Amino acid sequence: MPVAIERARADTVKKQRRTTMIYVYVLIFFAKLLEVAIATVRMVLTARGNRIAASMLAAVEITIWIIVTSTVLLGLSEDPLRAVAFGLAFVVGIYLGIIVEDKLALGLAQIECIAGFDEAKIITGELRDKGYGVTTFDCEGLDGKKLSVNLKVHRKDIPKAMKILKEYDQLFVTVTDIRKLSIGSIARHILVK
Repeated sequence: MPVAIERARADTVKKQRRTTMIYVYVLIFFAKLLEVAIATVRMVLTARGNRIAASMLAAVEITIWIIVTSTVLLGLSEDPLRAVAFGLAFVVGIYLGIIVEDKLALGLAQIECIAGFDEAKIITGELRDKGYGVTTFDCEGLDGKKLSVNLKVHRKDIPKAMKILKEYDQLFVTVTDIRKLSIGSIARHILVK
């Protein structure tokens, strides 16, 4: 009888150990995933000059990193699968961080459209009618006189502006991120929005 009880106890301990290990893997994976996603967004904020938000995210990021890394390193020799959970979470975290940053669409962008002179005048009028601040420049291309149509928008508004531009043929369109925008009439219009 005592041998059966010992076996039952040993089986229970093994099951509890397996369950604990699974919880540790899940904890490592999701904590590392969160840490790397935060790091990705923080790097974008840093590049855009948003110091306060980047610093706050850095504090959260490093706290999570210390906890996760110590958890992995403390049990690594007995349980190498901790490193696998850590590595997989790193990969998925970068991907998730990019998705989050795209959805947040923080910052401003410049859209430049180069078109034939007559078509550019029509595009300029339509964009201005829809509330966009537009600046134009004369330029010359292979086929003669062109007009460069420039507008500054919030990154989240890029799809709306591009939808208007896609209605026209023979356009050359570039979209560029803006790090800083000095205060002017266009900047006030964009920043007040």
